[in-house]
Amino acid sequence: VEADTINVLALNAGRIAVDIDGIELAYLINMVCDNGYSLRVADSTGKLVVEDPLPPVARINCIQCSTAHITEADNALLFTLSHQHEDFGDQEWINYTGSGYLLYLGAWSFPVLRLKRLGLSKACRRLVVTLIRRYAAGIVHLD
Repeated sequence: VEADTINVLALNAGRIAVDIDGIELAYLINMVCDNGYSLRVADSTGKLVVEDPLPPVARINCIQCSTAHITEADNALLFTLSHQHEDFGDQEWINYTGSGYLLYLGAWSFPVLRLKRLGLSKACRRLVVTLIRRYAAGIVHLD
């Protein structure tokens, strides 16, 4: 979508107000709807608000990171943990993808402490802490 000018104003609760000149409203609505969002007219005439159909609690941030950032011992331990066949084992939050691992960090209140108890290296735990703090990651995909 190309427009002549765009003005964006940050609002509360992660919302933005956008003023767009040089584009037809019908075309803009079609482009937004094609991407899975919805538009609604704001309180003042002519301004639009883009709303995401999913509430924030229905979303989990995920980040992909190379397995080159973890040691061979960590890789072997994650492989073992992801292949446990118990009713309540660690395979519920550490999943093997075929080429890496998915770590669902929301499964534990303190996932990094759990990783420490399982025996992962300090470097691997620091990587997870950095990804959680910097990107608010709820799932880490080591690939």
